[in-house]
Amino acid sequence: MEKKKMVLGASILFLAIVVINVIAQFLDLSGLPIYMNILLAQALIIVPVIIYIIVTKQNFFEIIRLRKMNFWSVLLLIPLVYLLEPLLVCINAFSMAFSTNMIANTMEDISTSMPYIAGLSLMALLPALVEEITFRGVLLNSFHRDSNPWPAIIFSAICFGSMHMNLNQITYALVLGVLMGIILEATGSILSTMIVHFIYNGTSTTLLYLLPKLMSWSNSMLEESGMSQQEINQMMDVSEAAASADSTQMLIMAGVMLIPAIMGLILAALLIYLIAYLNKRHYILKGMFTKKTPEQKEAMAADKVKIINVFLCIGVGLCIAMAIVIEVLLRIK
Repeated sequence: MEKKKMVLGASILFLAIVVINVIAQFLDLSGLPIYMNILLAQALIIVPVIIYIIVTKQNFFEIIRLRKMNFWSVLLLIPLVYLLEPLLVCINAFSMAFSTNMIANTMEDISTSMPYIAGLSLMALLPALVEEITFRGVLLNSFHRDSNPWPAIIFSAICFGSMHMNLNQITYALVLGVLMGIILEATGSILSTMIVHFIYNGTSTTLLYLLPKLMSWSNSMLEESGMSQQEINQMMDVSEAAASADSTQMLIMAGVMLIPAIMGLILAALLIYLIAYLNKRHYILKGMFTKKTPEQKEAMAADKVKIINVFLCIGVGLCIAMAIVIEVLLRIK
């Protein structure tokens, strides 16, 4: 497809996904089981994508960049996720100082209502496939230009972040989207971002399932130590009060995590370069962060296609407006 048509088509696709999901926000789906709500939410994203690929007659594997990766670089993605975790925790804590955590109840409902494998599949595997195919696959690659990947990375990250439609998730999802875009450039394969997405969500889901077991174990240890049930309950009340931190405490937490976040980011950058080297794409990654020669600037100008258009702006605007409305309604309650 012609570059301008690809950008326009992807922008219309994004707007269609947004409109469908905004309409779904006004439907009363409270009677459905939690797993059905999650499946429906993911279906409302992936179905328009599949229709778009069929209508435009694009090669599925090419448009999402599903390619082989160096085996050792796949293993390096595991420590990479945990090096980036402090940064995402820091950003999440900062955003929670000014917004509401909307997914905590959903996560808790899943962990208490279904087996671990089912919860992991719904909260980690399914989003890793659906959201990566959509945002790092179709959208990023439709916007992508070899001479300058940055606009595609940034605008696909904006779409990814805003699509969450709540202020808390928009903040760290935007940063995560940029990081995922860089990882995609380092590997040249969407498999890398699918794996990173799965590990990131999978870790949170696993901890949620482990927490009740850890609490039960700690209670047993405290009882064996001779502590009374009243004293144990008092300790639990203190823990719960600490968990429901206010804005000031969240800002303090973000400040505490700032140094680990910076250190983790530096180490993660080195690891991403190593991953790019193993996939023979280090020259591409290096070119993204170095000053361009006059020849490169000329090539970028010739390859430049305007990404910002009315469809993309309306889509992002609707998402942000919806996020603000939901936040206001939650605070009024």
